[in-house]
Amino acid sequence: MRKILFLMALFVFCLPMQARNIWDDFSDNVTQDNVRAFAKDLGGLMGSGTYTTGRVLGWGGFQIGPRATMIFKMSKGKNESTHTALGEREEVGEVYYPWLQADIGMPFRLDGFIRASSYQGMTIAGGGLRWGITRPNEMLGSFQPMLVLSAHSASARDFSATHYNASLVMSMKFKYFVPYIGGGVDYTNLHINQSVMAPELAGETEYAATARATAGLNFKLPSYLDLSLAANYAYSGLGAEASISLRF
Repeated sequence: MRKILFLMALFVFCLPMQARNIWDDFSDNVTQDNVRAFAKDLGGLMGSGTYTTGRVLGWGGFQIGPRATMIFKMSKGKNESTHTALGEREEVGEVYYPWLQADIGMPFRLDGFIRASSYQGMTIAGGGLRWGITRPNEMLGSFQPMLVLSAHSASARDFSATHYNASLVMSMKFKYFVPYIGGGVDYTNLHINQSVMAPELAGETEYAATARATAGLNFKLPSYLDLSLAANYAYSGLGAEASISLRF
């Protein structure tokens, strides 16, 4: 058990650490030209990592562990502006966010999950449901279609947001791993608390919806461990997600 806990802690703490809170740069950089792109990027970041096994857990199943999502580069604003709501696109670079998530299997092919984290000046909490459209089948080569619904609330110094997502997922069972693909829509309400760069935005709310696609692999490891690695494609372009968790 100590080895398992060590692996989980290592997974989280090996994420790139920055001395500053990147989300605190929002007020000094948000403008009318980049606020909508930021809302879409934030929605894609919050919606990632809601499904990492590609299949429902089943009644009595339980899973818990850290997860991390990232976007490689923030989206350009209007007129291809490279000045994003967190600063110049190249200077900001990759944007990461880690989670701790717990999932539980329920009757009627339903899974429930909750997730939360506070990192670099932003706190997010949320959860959702996964529903197996067809009866789970653990035979090799079997398919599992799944519907995922989730909602999140985010809070930072200069903004807050609510996020909703709906995704359709398909996976295929192999002996040692499960490949899965999914697609869905992230809908985000971004409320701007304060803005130094564009004072007229203070108190305003930006609404944005964007599509996101995911393709990943879930591996069963010894000691009840699951490892998942996936690539995302959303408004911001390519991103990634990873998780390691205990699964019973």
